Amino acid sequence: MSEVLVIIAVASAAYIATNLDNLLLLVAMYSRYEQHPGIVTAGYCAGMIIICVIALVAGEAGELIPLAYLGLLGVIPIIMGVFALWKLFRKTESAQTAGVTTDSAPLTVFFTLITTQLSNSADSIITFSALIADSSDASDYVIVPTFLGMIAVFSWVAYYSVKHHKLSWFLARFGQYVTPFILILVGLYILSNTATDLVPG
Repeated sequence: MSEVLVIIAVASAAYIATNLDNLLLLVAMYSRYEQHPGIVTAGYCAGMIIICVIALVAGEAGELIPLAYLGLLGVIPIIMGVFALWKLFRKTESAQTAGVTTDSAPLTVFFTLITTQLSNSADSIITFSALIADSSDASDYVIVPTFLGMIAVFSWVAYYSVKHHKLSWFLARFGQYVTPFILILVGLYILSNTATDLVPG
């Protein structure tokens, strides 16, 4: 049981670290398309499920790497975390809503959410691919439901924060400082001899 809780904690942390920018984008989308909250939720969920499938396929392919080298995949999120820290010190920011249409047609909103999530989630795909590749098959059955559960959590938090501006301000103000350190910790977890390697397949 303790191993499962560790896996859930690591997978949740990885999701948070790689999707805080998507959370802020989702808040903006709920605010912009306030007449279509269900469509926004559906588009976000569809986009993230596609990302989960891509990460799962890439992670399973990564298991073809010799066992002795799998842990080295942890270097990837560590590099991503260090790069994020460097960007913070450089004070660079990216426009999260660039290219987002203001057309409020439900179908347009749905596909806008999918495309923006896909275009903004390379870090999620890379991090979860490494985590899945480094994990046993039994652990994958915990990582994937955790990923799906975090989709629901982020949808609720984003929708809730639209009505509570202090929460959205807090996320925008401090989220960027948390992300690099979580990514580095996830990378160190993958590099180590972790519980995900010990759960029997």
